[in-house]
Amino acid sequence: MRTQINESKRKFYLDYVLVGIILVSAVVGLIGIYLAAAFSDFDTTTHDITRQVMWFAISFIFMFILLKFGTDRIFSAAYIAYGILMVLLLIQVLARYHIINTDLIPRINGAYAWYVIPGVGSFQPSEFMKIMIIFISANIIHEHNKEKDDHSFSSDFSLAFKLFRLVLPPLILIVLQPDTGIPIIILISVAFMFFLSGVRSEWFIIIFSVAFVLFFGIIFLYYNNPALLNRMFGGNAQSYRLNRFYGWLDFEKYADSHGHHLFNAIASIGTAGLKGHGLGQVILQIPEAHTDFIFAVLAQNFGFLGATGVVILSFSLDMRLAWIAFNSDLDRERYLLVGAIAMLFFQHTENIGMVLGVLPITGITLPFFSYGGSSILSYMLPLSVAFYMYSEITQARKH
Repeated sequence: MRTQINESKRKFYLDYVLVGIILVSAVVGLIGIYLAAAFSDFDTTTHDITRQVMWFAISFIFMFILLKFGTDRIFSAAYIAYGILMVLLLIQVLARYHIINTDLIPRINGAYAWYVIPGVGSFQPSEFMKIMIIFISANIIHEHNKEKDDHSFSSDFSLAFKLFRLVLPPLILIVLQPDTGIPIIILISVAFMFFLSGVRSEWFIIIFSVAFVLFFGIIFLYYNNPALLNRMFGGNAQSYRLNRFYGWLDFEKYADSHGHHLFNAIASIGTAGLKGHGLGQVILQIPEAHTDFIFAVLAQNFGFLGATGVVILSFSLDMRLAWIAFNSDLDRERYLLVGAIAMLFFQHTENIGMVLGVLPITGITLPFFSYGGSSILSYMLPLSVAFYMYSEITQARKH
């Protein structure tokens, strides 16, 4: 029987480094949300700050409760949560195609991805679904590795099929909302879990090659055969996914339309210098300032030094979790943490990269900096397991 951290005779060791990284990120994020007031209505932003503080408080309480329950119960509950979230995602898709009509699922930024509960706030099921997927994937990989008796492509195909069955249904529903960012996060996290589960190294070469060809193939078609690229994206010149590529690859040409977000962000950051323009100044309007483009707000106000601090702080979280995963001997928990690290690392890289024009804009937020209760609360699930793993590592070293 697995040992639980809520046993009365077992001391729990808190990872103060991880707590510190989360708290400092939260404070910097709150400063960014406050400064985003210059790009929107101040009363709204003050309300956002209050709600963000509330969500962090709720999330830490939630994490404490999860630690008391023990990791086994979290992994078991993931299957129930997965089923509930599938129903909620299906209802959102039905609302998008007007099969059902409800004010609880409004169209926000072109997508039907949130439930808005009056007096309570918004709730994004896909944020929690991506976390449930890595919990269940960790279970699947752990059980598969216990049962397999060879190291063959056949065994690897069996594992890939099990993961495919898990990931495909919610992925389809999230894409239909429509949402592109979270499906990419899910695919990357599960792919990394698969790579590090003990499968043959050839899989990494195969999947990386396919992703490389697709990514740079789209860029090649944009410059050499845009008509074919348009047909690939559904034959609709107004496709929002295709427009995002226009706004990324030629943001100056489309500065008044598809490239508006990126053009203004790069112009504001590029002129910020070493220490920034000064607090609260608006050089150019930055849409979604408190969510997707919070890095641009912080970089504009605090310059190169502030932007560098945010980058270091973001990737410090990834490095700390990687240290915990590397030093832990708990296989299932380590698979989970690999998935969480892949999610966070990709979000950090994509969000900062898209604001700087290095990567396409996907609507992915900066974890623990951007405004959003669903993201904060959902990430506390794998972080609670990380805290448990750290405590177990410390226990083992002391004995």
